[in-house]
Amino acid sequence: MLNFDENRVRTEHTNGVNLVPEVEKIVDKICEEEYSNIFLFGIGGTLLYAGQIMHTAKQLGCTLPIYLENAQDFMYEGNANFNKDSVVVIASLSGHTVEVEAAVDKAHEVGARVIGYVEKLGTPLAEKVDHLVNTFGGEYYWWYTVVLRFMKNAGQFDKYDKFYSELKNMPENVVQIYKDADPMMKEYAEKYCDEPLTYLIGSGNLEDWAVCYGMCIMEEMQWMRTRPISAANFFHGTLEVIERDIPVILIKGEDKTRPEMDRAEKFVHRVSAKVTTFDTKDFKLNGISDEFRGMLSPIVMRSAFMRLNVHLEHCRRHPIDIRRYYKALDY
Repeated sequence: MLNFDENRVRTEHTNGVNLVPEVEKIVDKICEEEYSNIFLFGIGGTLLYAGQIMHTAKQLGCTLPIYLENAQDFMYEGNANFNKDSVVVIASLSGHTVEVEAAVDKAHEVGARVIGYVEKLGTPLAEKVDHLVNTFGGEYYWWYTVVLRFMKNAGQFDKYDKFYSELKNMPENVVQIYKDADPMMKEYAEKYCDEPLTYLIGSGNLEDWAVCYGMCIMEEMQWMRTRPISAANFFHGTLEVIERDIPVILIKGEDKTRPEMDRAEKFVHRVSAKVTTFDTKDFKLNGISDEFRGMLSPIVMRSAFMRLNVHLEHCRRHPIDIRRYYKALDY
């Protein structure tokens, strides 16, 4: 397979599984000390990763006061529910996300506690958080564990222990997903790598993945124009601009919103000749109960799409680490 490091992929997801006990200790300590509410801060990809677990929490019946906040917006808008007993949760791969740094400083001014997943030690965010978890490749597992542990401690997720006993099987499953997804992602890239515009449709805990992949990979890393849209909103405007030669990517998961995707899929096949469906049901998850497959759709789909990164880069002859403006200009 092109540019595939099996050991690194396995290590990243093993790191994710291995961070769980450390995160549990942090959350348990905060619950013992008590808190008023929980704020998930992020921007760009980190906000969209957090948004995926928020959909899952909602579908599990979570009633905890959890707020998802864009860090930049928080600096200007604030939130009337934020107070000294709030808990802030952040994630940063670089440790230098300036908008999140500013939001963390503002949180500390109020007296709130901040817990963070940061992949690079010695960086501003690694130094600023009150409780730090440091590894690489484990961001999804961070967001899952923080939110689900708070829910478990509040008596709102009684299948927590079963879920995490099965989660240990994900590293090997992910390696196989990379392999199984490769042919379909190669085919897609070869067909559509030079299209002037691509629509991506997702729902539920994959709605934000559609936005994330369109914005953070296709636009930022490949300079491809995209239009991500939720399946719920698709029929209130966007359907009118889908035509025969417009490529549409359908990102189907297995959570409670799958019927929304079925409806969108049925429609776009009537009007577009360039429809591609990527479905988590097409991937085996050994050791994972059916009841948890929907919860894990974000990890499954992200793993599959990592192969699309490689093939878009190859077909477009455009290395994904090239930027024109991002961190190259002052803004």
